[in-house]
Amino acid sequence: MPTPRRIVAWVVAGALAGAGVPAVARGFTNVAVGERLDNPRLPLLGGGSARLLSPSSTVSLFVFFRPEQDHSLETLKALVGLQKDLAGKRVRMVGVVSDSWRADQVRATVAEAGFTAPVLIDVKDALYGALGVRLHPVVGLADRNQKLAAYEHFRKINYTEIIRGRIKVMLGEATEADMAKVLEPEQATSGSPQASARRHFNLARMLWARKNAAKALEVVRRSLAIVPTAPAYALQGQITAAGGDCEAARLLFDQALKIDPAEPAAIQGLKGCAR
Repeated sequence: MPTPRRIVAWVVAGALAGAGVPAVARGFTNVAVGERLDNPRLPLLGGGSARLLSPSSTVSLFVFFRPEQDHSLETLKALVGLQKDLAGKRVRMVGVVSDSWRADQVRATVAEAGFTAPVLIDVKDALYGALGVRLHPVVGLADRNQKLAAYEHFRKINYTEIIRGRIKVMLGEATEADMAKVLEPEQATSGSPQASARRHFNLARMLWARKNAAKALEVVRRSLAIVPTAPAYALQGQITAAGGDCEAARLLFDQALKIDPAEPAAIQGLKGCAR
């Protein structure tokens, strides 16, 4: 069974989800897209050990999951199909599970899903804590330089296609515009200001992750002009701070926190500007 510390984390995460906290606010709270990740060597479920990331792969995909959870099982099954589609491409996939679960529980879930990729054991939840994982399952994508390119929490609609789209962008087989269509199909966004704002925000995030600051700033401003949200203000603050204007960035982070006092990117941004 899971440990009390993990149960507390699930209760907090569930409360956040129930409160309608935007998905972007529930990511890896201790690392931002574009930052370099550590690459620890972790024990494998079947014995031995392996690294979290593969420097020889263009894309390293890692999925935090937990046994006895329907969404984790669905995600692992989806990744099995995705792995078959990506055969021959430089994409490496691993699962990550807390050592608070018994090995037989993990094996049962992996077997039911048909998941054949290596499963790493997160001893004492060290990786979980280092990245600031809040919800399960969550898929992380890192590039060949070990930088976090994207992360995606489970969603009922279009989840596999979103992950596939992000991988294709990283492989150079698709553009950010292609990815934006996957995130917000046109037929689902017409007439909805909130959806249009999300579409612009998602595109701005991708542009920022690819170091296109000028275009990312332009697009996130469009998002804010449609519907002001905490994540969008926080992203504008991050871009502004990176440009060297912490005074203006602090105002944007403050605006984000007025909308959502728990917005992690704004909290981290203020800490960064205080240094």
